[in-house]
Amino acid sequence: MKIQNKSKINILNDNILNKKFINTERDKFGIDCNILKDNFFIDSFNYFPISEKGFVYADFFTWGDQKKYLNFFSENFEENFNKNKKNFKNFKNVFVLGSSSVDNYYRNIITFLPRILFIQEKKINLAIHRNSSNKLRFFIEQVCSEMSIEIKFTYLDDGFYKFNKSYIPQFFDKKKAIKILNQLKNKSSNKKEKLFISRQNCNSRNLVNEGDVSKILKKAGFRILDMNDFNIVEQIKLFSNAEIVVSATGSALTNLIFCNPLVKVYEISPKYQFDYENSFRDRYKFIAENLNLKYSRIEADSINIKNLDNKIKQGISKKILNESNYYKDLIIKLDQIERILSN
Repeated sequence: MKIQNKSKINILNDNILNKKFINTERDKFGIDCNILKDNFFIDSFNYFPISEKGFVYADFFTWGDQKKYLNFFSENFEENFNKNKKNFKNFKNVFVLGSSSVDNYYRNIITFLPRILFIQEKKINLAIHRNSSNKLRFFIEQVCSEMSIEIKFTYLDDGFYKFNKSYIPQFFDKKKAIKILNQLKNKSSNKKEKLFISRQNCNSRNLVNEGDVSKILKKAGFRILDMNDFNIVEQIKLFSNAEIVVSATGSALTNLIFCNPLVKVYEISPKYQFDYENSFRDRYKFIAENLNLKYSRIEADSINIKNLDNKIKQGISKKILNESNYYKDLIIKLDQIERILSN
């Protein structure tokens, strides 16, 4: 079986292929979603469906770094795929939402979650990765409950699977995902919050002098918060009511998608030096710009971490771990915090 890409135009001009896609629209978002209903294979990292005839649909099912998809068209991949596909575990009648295999909050919220809002069935088996946190599962259940959808989870481990008579929704570009997710924010209350997000329970980019920073911000009326202490609904409420957000760079800033316009955001970041760091550098700035937030980046000095968590080390080259400030802790000059307050 040869892997062949079918573009949007190919699908529109082919009646058989066209019938395999269900087009759904939510008036609330002004965005439509194409959902593939077919027999297909996927791996539980990319969630890039391959039909029984070897068709893939890159216009609908790619996200993140596009270079990773080149592997699907290599001879080595085709040889291994065709050799092993009969041994893949089978599921039937499943809606494949998917989730980050390492339970990355940014990836789960931005890439995977928006697609759940286009489900039309009222009772489904929903496939996500087994590594998904209880917080994510609980939030998915709440969202589905509000949509009057009864769900039962199907858990995927790392690897390839075969899905029969199943569904998988397209992935959205980041602009559309942000627009969809921003609709989930709470109605603004009269009480506006000043938030400082702690990273003391995180593996990297902790503020070494957070204690001193917290003292200054507390006196100015900031709440010092660790997002590990809040479920996703509570995080949405906090950021929906935010007036100012101060945080070292990290996945908690994904919650900026639930902010109202003109919220002031101060991201404390390392000094980026390399092109491969661009996706980290601009990730939360991009969200802010698309929601008309008042964004500022504050560069802090970086400090090596003596015992870096093994989860971070997995899949990242030693060269990058050693040279990139993204995998180090931070120390910020206190006069930079004073400048935030003076603004």
